[in-house]
Amino acid sequence: MNTIVSSGKCRLCGRLIGKAQMTKHLKTCVSNHAIAAPAKQGKRTRSFHIIVTATYDPRYWLHMEVPAKVTFARLDRVLRDIWLECCGHLSAFSFPQERSPRISSGEDLSQILARLMTLDYDDDIEEQGRLMRARVGSRLVPGMKFEYEYDFGTTTNLSLRVVDEWPTSPSNAKIRLLARNEPPDIRCALCGKPATNICPDCESTDQDCTFCDACAVGHRCGEEMLMPIVNSPRTGVCGYCGPSVEP
Repeated sequence: MNTIVSSGKCRLCGRLIGKAQMTKHLKTCVSNHAIAAPAKQGKRTRSFHIIVTATYDPRYWLHMEVPAKVTFARLDRVLRDIWLECCGHLSAFSFPQERSPRISSGEDLSQILARLMTLDYDDDIEEQGRLMRARVGSRLVPGMKFEYEYDFGTTTNLSLRVVDEWPTSPSNAKIRLLARNEPPDIRCALCGKPATNICPDCESTDQDCTFCDACAVGHRCGEEMLMPIVNSPRTGVCGYCGPSVEP
């Protein structure tokens, strides 16, 4: 997997936009495609503009509009539908929390300050259950970064960032996909043509692992080991073969 795709399609206007320019583009495009019916005075609510990126493979990214009143469980469901769901694995969101430091004798001020800045992540199951039931508006603010994990065995890690918020109609209760990366240009390791299959066993041992249909015939690990290449950071992981279901 070699070439990093740096563009994606805006789901509002259909234009292909560079990854670095997509945030600026959406600021205007969302305004141009706002729901026409205005809410009554004093009845408007908020939606967040969230960028989701595969933590260890930034070729995969999403821009989403997430109403403040939807729950983290709903956001979890949408991420699963677009990119992740294969076997009903557990998942979790995590937010950075400051530790309460213990000051040891002999520590200088720089050491104490360094530990004060240390982040920890709360993975308590009970707390995670409460978080999933909570509305995203109870935790999120523009500028916030947080993390998401799907499957605690063969984990897919996502990094989320709240880049903006804007007023929206109270009737807007659905998460909206604003933009998504175009499929990465993944090539066959043997002939250089577009690859359609990946071998998880070969990938796990850093061997050539992506093949076109022709070169996949007679693969040494067995053709039954091959999985389809899909537009997801979970390509080749566990039993994930898609399909992608966009909201």
